[in-house]
Amino acid sequence: MRLGLMIGGAVALVPWVLYVSLTLPVQYEAHNWRYAWVGFDLFLAALMALTAYCGWRRKQVVMPLSFATGVLLACDAWFDVMTAAAAERGESLLSAGLLEWPLAFVMIAGSLRLLRVAALRSYRLDEGDSLWNLSIPAAWVERTHRH
Repeated sequence: MRLGLMIGGAVALVPWVLYVSLTLPVQYEAHNWRYAWVGFDLFLAALMALTAYCGWRRKQVVMPLSFATGVLLACDAWFDVMTAAAAERGESLLSAGLLEWPLAFVMIAGSLRLLRVAALRSYRLDEGDSLWNLSIPAAWVERTHRH
């Protein structure tokens, strides 16, 4: 079911992206702009704090938290740069290039490295193998559908 949702979503997004690329205005006055950014940054700060706490406590849930934090940092940088006025674009690019994108990379790469270590230690992955070749055992999938 989840796989079907992702395939359907990916396919549906292709015409949607084409549609919005042709119909959205180049400029738009956004409502609740301040609240959108403040809310996003508060959520990002909370996720960073939760990731730090779980890392400090050595909880395995740090892997998806770290990955999600990295994705939100990359999104934050993208929207900061893309929505910046021309006079502020340099500052946004500097912030994205020196802070947000490098930290996003560290968070995402770190979570994948931890996943790799977990897979190695559970004998699901051999030393030279890639995470891209690691499959989910059918028994695990069947167990999740029963609950």
